Amino acid sequence: MRLLIPICALTAAMSVGVAAQDTTAKSKTTVKADDATVISLAGCLNQDKATGNYTLFGRTVAVGEDVTTTAKVKTDVDKDGTKIEATTKTKSDDGAVGTSGTMATYLVMPKGDVSLSPHVGHQVQLSAVMLKPGEDDADVKIKDKTKVDADDAPDGKAQSKTKIEVEGASHGQYAVVAVKPLSGTCTN
Repeated sequence: MRLLIPICALTAAMSVGVAAQDTTAKSKTTVKADDATVISLAGCLNQDKATGNYTLFGRTVAVGEDVTTTAKVKTDVDKDGTKIEATTKTKSDDGAVGTSGTMATYLVMPKGDVSLSPHVGHQVQLSAVMLKPGEDDADVKIKDKTKVDADDAPDGKAQSKTKIEVEGASHGQYAVVAVKPLSGTCTN
């Protein structure tokens, strides 16, 4: 997402001062599309070295005109080490859920200021706008809020609102408008 980098920078900057403290980071991303379907995909992100195209091997998490993803990362630092727990929940406006057990390969294209290259080889959750072949352009609104609570330090907050237009294509597409890293790297 266009503001994922600033949010990561905010989180990293805050963690410099609170490196030895417990923290909880919560984020909520809502993607709404007019004249298109929003789809949330989770899996392993890859890039073809010859073509530069991105693929996601994973599953559909939720589908609708309005999809919201919430994430919570809790970091517990003590003398024995650091423990990190992460949870992610996704829901659609109409309650439609994907076929969570069926794995597939999706050809995905970054849109707006989304950068997928830092996430290649890692598990991610993508919010994408799905346009069928021959469909017209779609207007997409992305709202993101992040809050970082650190023990014995001031809280950090960031929020953004982004509007982009996803152009229709003769072949259809999964246009990625937001990316959230999940724990772990891909296993091949």
